[in-house]
Formats: sequence, C-alpha cells, structure tokens
Amino acid sequence: MSGQIPIIDLQVWFSGSTRQKNQLCERVNRICHEIGFFYIINHGIAESSSSAYMSMARAFFDLPEREKRKMDKSHSPHFRGWEQLGSELTNNQTDYREQIDIGIDRAAIANPDPYYMALVGPNQWPDKNVLPGFRDTVVNYIAQLSEVSRHLLAIMSVSLGLDENYIQTVFGNNPSPYTKLIRYPETVAGTQGVGVHKDSGFLTLLLQDENGGLEAQSNDDQWHAVDPIAGSLVVNTGELLQLLTLNYFIATPHRVINRHTAPRYSSAFFYSPDLTTRLEPLPISQRFADAAASSPRHSNEGLMASRKEILSGKNSMSSTTIPTVFGEKYWQRWVRSYPDIARHYYPEHAG
Repeated sequence: MSGQIPIIDLQVWFSGSTRQKNQLCERVNRICHEIGFFYIINHGIAESSSSAYMSMARAFFDLPEREKRKMDKSHSPHFRGWEQLGSELTNNQTDYREQIDIGIDRAAIANPDPYYMALVGPNQWPDKNVLPGFRDTVVNYIAQLSEVSRHLLAIMSVSLGLDENYIQTVFGNNPSPYTKLIRYPETVAGTQGVGVHKDSGFLTLLLQDENGGLEAQSNDDQWHAVDPIAGSLVVNTGELLQLLTLNYFIATPHRVINRHTAPRYSSAFFYSPDLTTRLEPLPISQRFADAAASSPRHSNEGLMASRKEILSGKNSMSSTTIPTVFGEKYWQRWVRSYPDIARHYYPEHAG
C-alpha cells in the first residue's frame, strides 16, 4: 500500500528552484485535498537522531512498572504522563496500547480562565537516574519535529495562495505541540490498537518502527496500510486544517491494528496552535471553497464528536458543534479520551 500513499521529498523545498518549489506546493495541495496522508523524506532530521529517540522510547517501556506508575497520567491535571494498557478511549471503546504523553513544559496556571488554560502545565518525567538522557532526547526531538512542521505549514500556506508564514502566524505566541510515545502489543481479536479517529490538531507527524499497523480510510471506505518506509515520517492533516480551509483539506480517518506478535513502537507528534487561537477560516481562494462545497465527501465531512455528543448517540465523526477557539477543541479531545481524569480534576467541565 505504501506505493499508493504519496511520498514528498522536502529537499525540493529546501534547495529546489522556484518552479520546483511551486510544483511541490501544488502537489501537496492536491494530496491534502484528496488523501490527507503522505510520507516525507529528506526532512532534515538525521536518521541517527530518530533511531536514538526510538531506542529511548523502547527503554522507557522496558522500565519496571513501578517506575512508570510514578508518572501515571491520573496524577496530572494536565493529562500528561504514562498510561497502562487499556487506559484511553477512542469512540468510547478501549484502546489496546501503552503510551506516554509529553507536551511543552510550562508552569501551571492558578485559577485558569478560560477553563481550557488548565491544560497548560508541566510534564511528568522518569527519574533521570533510572533513565538518563530521556528528557533531553525527547525535548530535542520535539524541537526538530516542530521545525519540520513549520516548513510543512509554509508549503501548505503557499499551496493555498497565502504568504508562506501565514498559517504559522495564526498559531500565536505559544503553540501547543505534544508527542505521544506508544507501544502496541499484538492487537487481541475483538479489540483495537487505537480505534477509528481523526486527529484534532493541524498536523500529525508519525515516526514508526518496522512493524506496520497504521491504516487509513480512502474515499471508497476501504482500509489501506500505511507501511513503514525507512527514513520517512508519515504526515496527516488534522481537523483544524479541515475546519480552517472550509473542508478543502481533509482530515482522514485512520486506526492502528498490530497484527504482529512483536510489539509495535511509534511516536505521534501533534503540531497545534496557541490555546487562545481563534478558529477562523483562512482567506483562501473561492475556488478552493467551491471545490469542497461541490464534493459530497468534503462538504459532508464532520469533526470528531465531543464525549457528550457520543454519549447522546451521535456518530463519533459527525459533530455539528464548531469550536471557535483551539482550547475548546483541545479540551474536547482530552475529555473524550480520559473521562475519569476529567471528572476527577474538572467535574464542572467533564461533559
């Protein structure tokens, strides 16, 4: 299936001619409109850096459970930290994976207002004497992925007829990137590694090991493997790019099923804006808006439902509630996935 998911060579963006760069932008525009998934190669992150990062992830998951429990996500009002198998929900069903969520380390805000500013806060880290170098390795890799993401947003801006810095400017002064290190055991029959979903932010960059398992849903509702390609990152567009481009860019449903007996390791990096960023449509050409409006797939494409909507019986990807600020959307994502933590710390905003 990897041959059916396009491959974008970013070396063209870094050192190509103006004509080559414009052709690259046009191609990315079509991919984001028609598919929503692609690989990038020559992205500027050294293979040695990616390998060291994945080795550190494996070392973390190999720690004794007593060490990982010191970082249990239930200890964090900011939804940061480690979670054992079966701790997260997708579509109100349990995901069969172990993971750790790490964002930008910031001081928690006392009496946060608006409520979603409670998501600002510190990470939980393993003891540096137990896993030396983990924190520095992860922080460095987040910085490198953020830089690649900024280049991708520049390409997308140009592809939409905007100044190359336009979307990045929309992100505000305090972007909200975070990374999720994941270990998938073999997916047990009748369960899900991670269930069908769309990503809530702007961009996702995925680093995966040699064991496949990621699948994306095409226009004909068929599932296609997004197989590992050495030296690549997988990129998919999130719900906010769909929302801000009036559904011209598409957020594609995807899932993970590990059919291997060996664990699958991956790292999903989500590049998203300042929590206070207003979600207003980009000033794109009318032809893009018309193309989305005239396509049944695009015009009918919804957003992931909030937990309240799911419990009321709404389809998990057909929300009619349009958030106006990123913090509202981000909050929905965490509450939907971790309702117990939300009820514990924020009973008044856990619906």
